[in-house]
Amino acid sequence: MHDMAVSLDEVEAPQEATLVPQPWSSLGMIAYEAIVEGILTGVLPAGTQISIDGAAKQLKMSNTPVREALSRLAAERLVLFSANRGYTVTPQITAEEYHRLFEARRTLELAAIRSAIIEPSAIARVATILHRLSATDASPEYKHYRAFNQADREFHLAFMRMSRNLFLCRAWEQLNFHLHIGRLYAGAGVIDLEEARTEHEKIFEAVQESNRKELLKRMGDHIKNAQSRLRRLVHQGN
Repeated sequence: MHDMAVSLDEVEAPQEATLVPQPWSSLGMIAYEAIVEGILTGVLPAGTQISIDGAAKQLKMSNTPVREALSRLAAERLVLFSANRGYTVTPQITAEEYHRLFEARRTLELAAIRSAIIEPSAIARVATILHRLSATDASPEYKHYRAFNQADREFHLAFMRMSRNLFLCRAWEQLNFHLHIGRLYAGAGVIDLEEARTEHEKIFEAVQESNRKELLKRMGDHIKNAQSRLRRLVHQGN
């Protein structure tokens, strides 16, 4: 099924669906964010072949930053590279992969909390991120679910970093959890925004109190609940 790839130049889409440059700090990041947006919104569906020349032309830049962006996306498993076909967008995760992804995430995050060093600076960092999360919107517009997804990633990464275990943090980051889950939000938005906010606040209360036992329970419950709430989006995409 995935051999039926199409060129990015051949994808017929409305004008607003083309790759859109964003004001990031480098051309590589501009290319990366534009392609991520295309994938997460479904403008570049699974099987779409991404031409380096075509993307560079749309983004009005040279091939080098586009190539860098695609190389990063291949490492994050949002695109596949083939010597014959170049880069193509990967399928969304299957129901089984979804389960395994959450299982790995839960294992790593709870391991980090068990060894976490809870200091005032770490608590302040979580408070700042929580404030950003409280300002996010459940709208299905990309800019809204992207803002939630990024803040949610930073929220959980803050707890990973409390472990001060570089290997745990790298393993968690290499899951690219929020990128793959972000694809599920297209057309739906953050379907569990209010539940997520409530659970994040309860997690924060536990870390404020330096109550490790309660923190473990609340984080574990949050991950389990999120997995259950988002499961229907996986089935819609498969």
